[in-house]
Amino acid sequence: MFSEAWDLFYFGDDPDVRVRSSSEPPALTGRLQMAAVGGLDACQVLDTLKEIDEARSWLDAQEAKVVTRALDLQTEHTRHDPRDWGYEKTVTASEISAALHIPERTAGFLVEHSTLLTRYCPATLEALEAGKLSKRHAWAVVEEATSIPDTNPAVTADFEDRLIDMAALTTVAKFRQQANRLREELHPETITTRRKKAVKERGVFLTPSYDGMAWLEAYLPVDQAAGIFHRVDTAARALQGPDEPRTLTQLRADVLIDVLTSAGATGHISTGGPVVDGINGLDGMPGNGGSTAVGEPVGRGGAGAFWGVQAKVFVTVPVMTLLGGDAPGELEGYGPIDPDTARRLAGHAPSFTRILTHPFTGARLGADATTYRVPKDLQDAVRVRDRTCRHPGCNRLAVFCELDHTKPWSQGGKTSYGNLAALCKRHHKLKSEGYWHYRQPEPGMIIAISPAGETYLTRPDPPPAPKKDPPPF
Repeated sequence: MFSEAWDLFYFGDDPDVRVRSSSEPPALTGRLQMAAVGGLDACQVLDTLKEIDEARSWLDAQEAKVVTRALDLQTEHTRHDPRDWGYEKTVTASEISAALHIPERTAGFLVEHSTLLTRYCPATLEALEAGKLSKRHAWAVVEEATSIPDTNPAVTADFEDRLIDMAALTTVAKFRQQANRLREELHPETITTRRKKAVKERGVFLTPSYDGMAWLEAYLPVDQAAGIFHRVDTAARALQGPDEPRTLTQLRADVLIDVLTSAGATGHISTGGPVVDGINGLDGMPGNGGSTAVGEPVGRGGAGAFWGVQAKVFVTVPVMTLLGGDAPGELEGYGPIDPDTARRLAGHAPSFTRILTHPFTGARLGADATTYRVPKDLQDAVRVRDRTCRHPGCNRLAVFCELDHTKPWSQGGKTSYGNLAALCKRHHKLKSEGYWHYRQPEPGMIIAISPAGETYLTRPDPPPAPKKDPPPF
């Protein structure tokens, strides 16, 4: 028995039915039907959600083709009028914007992504059409696939295929991190060369928004951006408590405002001191002093509390890189960094915790423990391996997660690299309450079992790639 049905097009006298622009037969036809939702069991619910997702992906693929066709038609039209040359995408976006009641900026992104998808990433379009990827995943694949020079078509095609396989198994956020590492392997230019070019584009930008608000954005070297964010985040978390009504996001904003608008902090930032922890002169700043912020005050200690906070960011460095090699390091949550930056952070930035890897195997150097309490070096090793909470789809950074014994200590589980995993408080509680279960058949490989019995396998991202051939000694 079907309780819901949707005719794609209906011709009748109903004034609420959309009037078609063309007198030709519709290009999109058919009928979707849904069984009575009230009769679905738990497994059917999950299957139906997946099927809806696949149908949505198929529609998104058709949309990309149609949008590209709209651009082609507009391009053909402007070919006969030199006044319109160069305005094809703008005119197409304005047409789509009016038809779909969306902002022209949004329509412009739709045109740009659709043409890249259909013209340059046919394998990704095929995966989207087959329901293997969502639109967000497909657009992310397109952005990554077109981010390296197409100097070798075979390499580019292989890159796209590998990106599709990765995107089909994880969230967009996690995919981008994995794709960044793969891009690093295949890019024809070294990360050192590309960083020197990219750093010239650094800047701070202000974009007005509605309701008396605005966006303040900064394009910075990743180590500096990470240092700033983690310092702000750590200071904000220190202000949390039962009597603090502000959310963590609001606290971060207030900390940033307090630091950048207080007279003392502004003076410190403008001194041009040495770059330490990715922030000019931060480690040389005094740890006390009041705040004269224009907005809501941060709280205990004002801006001075910010300068006294010691943020913690992991930087993974191959041993040979530390000794002068050219293998890239990796910054927690952000991906590969050039060897010079990795060496600088590992050697001179107290807020960055160094994790060394074996020069040939790539294995992280650490030790297991014989007690329930996890020693510091093992905590760091597990958090660097996991990067985020290991629950499927969760992106909370591991540094803010709890370390869980996959097999409980009370049941004979060891405090070891192969029996510990990062879980955020929420997912740790769901495990402790018996809703979700986890197994770790090998170090870092997590099998999560849902309340409905579904299983999800996740593996940790590999450490920075070592040199393939050891030196002859």
